[in-house]
Parts: sequence; C-alpha cells; structure tokens
Amino acid sequence: MADYGVLYLIPCPISEGNITSLPSDTLKVLYNTSYFVVERAKTARRFIKSAGHPQPISNLMIYEITDDKAANETFLNQLFRGNNIGVISEAGCPGVADPGAEMVAWAHRHGIKVVPLIGPSSILLALMASGLSGQSFVFNGYLSNKKPELVQQLRQLESKASKLNQTQIWMETPYRNGFMIETCIQALQADTQLVIACDISNEEENIQSKPVKDWKQIKTDYYHKKPCIYLLG
Repeated sequence: MADYGVLYLIPCPISEGNITSLPSDTLKVLYNTSYFVVERAKTARRFIKSAGHPQPISNLMIYEITDDKAANETFLNQLFRGNNIGVISEAGCPGVADPGAEMVAWAHRHGIKVVPLIGPSSILLALMASGLSGQSFVFNGYLSNKKPELVQQLRQLESKASKLNQTQIWMETPYRNGFMIETCIQALQADTQLVIACDISNEEENIQSKPVKDWKQIKTDYYHKKPCIYLLG
C-alpha cells in the first residue's frame, strides 16, 4: 500500500461558491491533487476553479462517474501508479447519497487508503438544527415519487419514529418539494413533528420545525426548486 496513491473524499460547499465553509486542511489536499473522480464534471470544475486550485483546469484529470464500472475502475487504476485521487460530490460530502460510495468500496477491496476530509453535510446540519433525536436517526435517501407508495413509506417512517424515538431523515428532488410536503400533510398524523431544512448554508437558509397540522398554513410554492432535507420525529 505504501507505493499506492490515496483516495481522498473531498467535500464541496452545499451552497455553490461558499468556499469559506471548507477548512484550510481540506483545501490544501484539493490544491495538491490533480486527479479527480466526480459525480458531475461541470459542477466539479466550477468548484475546483472557485476554490483557487493552483493548476489550470485543463491540466487536471477530472473523470465523471458513469454506469460503466470497467471505465470507472480504469480511471481508479491511477492509484496503483502512486497518484492520489480526490472524490467530489455534486454538493456536500462524497460517498453519502452519492455514487462516490462505489469508488470507496472499490478502494477498500484493493487495499487503497481512504481518507475522509472535513466539510459540510446537509444531512447532519439539518439534524443539528431540527431539535429531534440525535441519539438515534436513520437517513432514508430518496422516497418514492409515486403517491400510493410514498404515503405508505411516510407512515412507516412515522411509526418507526414514534416506536423507537428515532429521527427519520430523507431528501427530495427540489422540483418535487410541493408534492412531498402536500403528501406529508395528507399522510401523517396531525401532531407528528415535521422539519424542513431548506437552502442550508445559503444566505436564504430556512429551517422550520412544526407539527404536521401547522404545515397546512405554509405555502409550498416557497420551497419550489430549493434543496431541502426532511426530518420526522
């Protein structure tokens, strides 16, 4: 392993361009890395450039993760040549609700050192600000976009939250926030606590915790096309 490169998990800002949310040690690793495997190349290039990488973007090797596992692994073979690779997500921490997890699993299977770096996580920041249980919580990723299945999933999460005192966390595609909130109002008990954390780390950050019955008074248009994390407890 001594001759192999290191797979660094490099967080990027949740709010695009907010480089101050990253500590200097994370940026130092970014500046000293020339190979990157990323969720989306266009976003990664903007981040690397705005962070002040000392090399021109054209000199860097930036590979976008695809469904072609063989192609992904071919790029990761740079690690065997002693080159470090940075994994970058679309936003926040790579490897969490992110295809970078497959790159990490591959590295472990092949004896490559994996180093997670410090940076913002919308999931943990939302939990911190929710007032719900931080002793026991589950991140459920994305729920169904079909209403009957979504209603069933929400009621199952509500039951777990109540029986286990376990915070249930999930996310939604920004343009479906209205659908998600309206379905929560219809499916959940009136006194169940629902938290919506919107635009985390952005100047327009808005985090609200209310019983489901009180969400009926909120206009869902406000949340349209805004990144949100949902928590239930």
